Amino acid sequence: MISRRVTQQTADIASTLAEVQSALHNVSAKLSTTAIAAPPAQLSYAQAARSKLVEKVKVPSGKSVSPISRSTVVIVPKPDSPLKTADETKTTLMKVLDPQKYGLRLDRVTKTGKSTIRLESEKTDLTKIPSDILDKAGLVVKPQGKSLPRLSLINVPTNLSPEQVKEAIISQNFHDASDEVLHLANQHLKALFRFGPRDQPNGNWIVEVHAEVRRYLLASRRVYIAWNACRVNDHIRVTRCFNCQKYGHHLSDCKSELQCGHCAEKHDTKACPNLERDPTCANCVCFGHKGNIVRHKAISNTCPAYLKRLDAKISNTDYGL
Repeated sequence: MISRRVTQQTADIASTLAEVQSALHNVSAKLSTTAIAAPPAQLSYAQAARSKLVEKVKVPSGKSVSPISRSTVVIVPKPDSPLKTADETKTTLMKVLDPQKYGLRLDRVTKTGKSTIRLESEKTDLTKIPSDILDKAGLVVKPQGKSLPRLSLINVPTNLSPEQVKEAIISQNFHDASDEVLHLANQHLKALFRFGPRDQPNGNWIVEVHAEVRRYLLASRRVYIAWNACRVNDHIRVTRCFNCQKYGHHLSDCKSELQCGHCAEKHDTKACPNLERDPTCANCVCFGHKGNIVRHKAISNTCPAYLKRLDAKISNTDYGL
C-alpha cells in the first residue's frame, strides 16, 4: 500500500517537472525570436549641458544668451520718391500704414540708413505688410536677410591659407556628422580673416558657417586643424568707430565729428584732459539718456546703447533656433 502511494507521488513529481521543462522551453523559444527594445540612451549631465549651451549664443562679456526670433523688414523710398531722410520715410509710413488695422505688433523701429528704416517684431510676420499701400506712398518693403553665424577658432597654424583652413576643418572634424551637415559645411563654410599675432606659429581665425554646422562644431568643443586642437566660440562683434564712438562703421569710414570715448567732448580719447572725472558715454548722451545711466565709457560692454546694438546683431543672424 505504502509502496503504491510512493510510486504514485514519484510519478506525479516527474509529470510536474516535465511540464515545467516544457514551459521553460517555450519561454526560451519566444525570447530568442522576440526583439526586446533597449531603453533610450541617457545623455550625461555634461552632454545635456553642452546641448543647452549650443542653443544659446556666447557674447563678448562671456554670458550666454538665447536668441529671439524676430521678423525684420526694411522700408526704403522708391528711386523716384522725393523722400530724402529716414525721418521723412518714417513719417510717410506712419501716415499710410495703420498697425491696428493690420494687427501689427512692432517691437522696434530704427533708422538704418540715410533714408531707410527697419521694422522688427517678435509676434508678427512683417513680410505680410501690404506692399500695394506702401507703393502708392512711394515706399518699398523688403525682407531683411539674416547673416550666417560666425565662429572664432583659437590656436590655428598661421601658415595656412583660407582654403587650407576650410579643407582641414571639413576633412578632420565631420567623421560622425550627417550627410546634410557635411553638405552644408562644404557649401557655406568660409574662412573669413585671421587675427592675433602674425609672428607666432599659431593665431586665430574667424569662420562663417551655416547654423547646423555651428551647432555641430560647438557641441564638439574642439575643432581639429592640422596638428592643433583649436578652441571654438561664437564670434559676435558690434562695430564702433574710434573717432566719433558711434556704431556701424570704422574709423576709416567716419564722416562725423571727433568725440571722446571717456567724457563725450570733442577731442581725441587718447588726449582726454578729463580723466579724473566720471566717464560719460557719448552714445547714451546721443540717445537722450541722463544721470547715472550715462556714467560709463563708450567702450563699456554694459552700455545700454551697446547692448541694444548687440541684441540687434544677434537677432539679424540666422542661428536656426
